[in-house]
Amino acid sequence: MKKLLCLTLLAGAVNAAPASKALDPAAPQQDLQSVRKAITTLQQDIAQKEAARQQTASAIAQSEEALEATHEALNALEQKQGNSSSQLEQYQAELLGIRMKVAETRQRVGKLLASTYKRGQHDAMNLMLNQGDPNQASRDLTYYTHISRAQQELIARLRDQEIQLQAITERLEDELVRLGRMSAEKVQQKRRIEAAKNQRQVQVSQLDASIRAQQTRLQQLKEDEKQLTVLIARINAEIERRRQEAIKKAAAAKKAREEAARLAAEKRRQQVAEAKKQGKKPPPAPKQPAVERVDEVVDGSASGRAFKSLQGRMKLPVSGEIAGRFGAARGEGNSWKGLYIRTAPGTPVRVVADGTVVYADWLRGFGNAMIIDHGGNYLTVYTGFSAMARGNGAGVKAGDVLGTSGTMESGETGLYFELRYLGRPINPQSWAR
Repeated sequence: MKKLLCLTLLAGAVNAAPASKALDPAAPQQDLQSVRKAITTLQQDIAQKEAARQQTASAIAQSEEALEATHEALNALEQKQGNSSSQLEQYQAELLGIRMKVAETRQRVGKLLASTYKRGQHDAMNLMLNQGDPNQASRDLTYYTHISRAQQELIARLRDQEIQLQAITERLEDELVRLGRMSAEKVQQKRRIEAAKNQRQVQVSQLDASIRAQQTRLQQLKEDEKQLTVLIARINAEIERRRQEAIKKAAAAKKAREEAARLAAEKRRQQVAEAKKQGKKPPPAPKQPAVERVDEVVDGSASGRAFKSLQGRMKLPVSGEIAGRFGAARGEGNSWKGLYIRTAPGTPVRVVADGTVVYADWLRGFGNAMIIDHGGNYLTVYTGFSAMARGNGAGVKAGDVLGTSGTMESGETGLYFELRYLGRPINPQSWAR
């Protein structure tokens, strides 16, 4: 919201700016670059989070498949456990029945033997002697013998079945233990999968919330980008309008100078003609000031030195032609209080000595201006910037670039440079070498 408010204020400032105030699209252009960089960063981050979300969602789907497989495995194990438990109960019942049969058979054999003993028939001889009928005695002996042998064989068979059933029962019990252990492991596995799935679902929710917030921020940045683009277009249009006005002013000034030169030449011609008519010597022609160039520009060699020590050694801040000298008359009727150096627009302007920026803003009649405090009551003034690279309070060293030259409000292209001591202007050329 702060960014949008700033954009609104800037747009209003462009619409309400006076025609004489210099405009610089560098700041909103830098804001636009920052916004576009933020948009690119956000888009990359959103893409990464979308990829992470898809991976997490895929992992959740895999977890659900694993849970389904684990659930099926648990059902199969429970079914096996149920079947084994049923078999175990069946075999245990059969084993109990066999044991009961063995006990009953043994009990019957015991009763039979006891009954025979009570009757005194301890062996076959007694049985034969005690019988009145030898044939009946033989039959009874054979009968008891067969019964005893049959009972013993039955007991032996039952014992074999009991042993087999006992072995089967033990195997079933071992199988139930093994199945129980497997079921417990599957339950633990299911819990781990569910915990991982829940954690991934939390991650997906967090990613969704983050993506939604970033998409909202991205939309805001795109709105900022659109407004900044409109603002820069307005500033550029205003700059172009003012540039055209400056061109017109420069053309008018040139025309005025040419007209003044024509009038001066006409006046000179008339003076010469009048002198000839009167037989007098013509007045001398006015001398044209020689064009002086500035080729050697300040560098870092003066850094660290007191400003006063630079007198007679100071280098000027920009290369070009000196088109206005200290004290010379200006077209507006006043005189130069510094040097006007005509140079190509965009030429780097350098500070002549170490100091601190105490003013960096638009100045009526001069356009963008910068004032440097060098200490010892010495100040230097630079005006006519197309762009300024330093702000108020910035420390500078000799040779540092303060900005680039441009066009002053008068339509003159170049840099105006002043040197002041205790607030009074001093001729810079008296300090320059």
